[in-house]
Amino acid sequence: MKLPSPSSNLMRTAVASAWSYSGRVVGLGWTIALIHTLGFGDYGLYSIAVAAGSIINAGIDNAFFVRSLRLDEARYQRERAARVLFGSTVAIAGIITFTMSFVAGYALILAAGELLFNCYKSQQMRRSRPDLTMRYETLRQVTSIGLGIAYLYSVNSPSLQWAATLYLLPYLVIWARCLWFVPGHRPAFPGRAKEFGLLSTEAFAVALYSQGALLVIGAVADSTVAGYYSVAQVTAMAIAMIGQNFAATYIDSLRAGAGRVESGPSRAAVLRVASFTGATMAVIAVGILMFGGPTVGMIAIIMSGFVFLRTITFVYTMILSLQHRDALRVRTTVTISIVLMALLVPLVHACGGWGAAIAAVFCELALVSVYHRALYSHSARPAGATESAATAGSPPTARPDVNEEVVRG
Repeated sequence: MKLPSPSSNLMRTAVASAWSYSGRVVGLGWTIALIHTLGFGDYGLYSIAVAAGSIINAGIDNAFFVRSLRLDEARYQRERAARVLFGSTVAIAGIITFTMSFVAGYALILAAGELLFNCYKSQQMRRSRPDLTMRYETLRQVTSIGLGIAYLYSVNSPSLQWAATLYLLPYLVIWARCLWFVPGHRPAFPGRAKEFGLLSTEAFAVALYSQGALLVIGAVADSTVAGYYSVAQVTAMAIAMIGQNFAATYIDSLRAGAGRVESGPSRAAVLRVASFTGATMAVIAVGILMFGGPTVGMIAIIMSGFVFLRTITFVYTMILSLQHRDALRVRTTVTISIVLMALLVPLVHACGGWGAAIAAVFCELALVSVYHRALYSHSARPAGATESAATAGSPPTARPDVNEEVVRG
């Protein structure tokens, strides 16, 4: 029997989050299995490769991702075809590179795999159905992790390279499915060059801001410290994803309302969701401390403030994106990313993972402050106004749900 579609924003958020956390629980098992069988050193190396893949994916996929949410159907299908062809090219490059460098090759393949998977999920995102997209994501994750764990515990001397390869196998199925989007549609570049550059630059800065700490820790400290920080960061982002799921349930109303803040969630609702996520992270952190993980536990306690703030950031980013305020977000994220990188080197050198967590909280507070002022201050631009015609995929007056974007944090 087909289940009814959840109708309310909160219900869709709850269903999406339930699927998300089902996958996260399995993901925790993957983390534990990697550490148990390969050690914190290899897990840290794996985390660095994943972080690099996330940064690459953000730079190459963001223009496609954000435009897919507001384009008319015909243009969407043309850009989706181009997205598949581009992702296929990156995947092939990654496979070749993997034979020479694990970190570089894995990062490229993962970036391409996520680009193709986002392409597959984009139709449901256009319908404001994060409950469906998160179900797809969870099923993919469970399959990947099942293959990886089965390998880790079925051989005497497992290797990181083989475990990671098996984890990537489900992306081959996604790749094959996405190839069906190409025939019958003339591929189209995602927007004008200036728009593509803005969206890619912003996404790269956001990804560097989110994942750069692991790269810095790996360089300044070592892969073991990176492994400790990664456990806390993965937990923090998993909980903060509630904010992204909550924001995604307002895509259709924000698009129809030209990005006006009144067409999105109320500030009180955003604060309630953020308070819940921050408190949840704090409780988990205390539990880690009590059961013998002092280093990870202390990092997690500091990161509870980050979770509260990142939940708000997800919502504010969604609204600003649907207001076409690309340049504001690019300026802000690039500036904050530079500040974070400048803070990370001395703080990580002095305090290790704790220093990275402190830098993350400080920069997230600055980001929320700028976005809040942009949306709610008396001097803020009227909601729904575009910053320039160059950032629009079609003329702003063509339809009320004109093109472009939403950025993932």
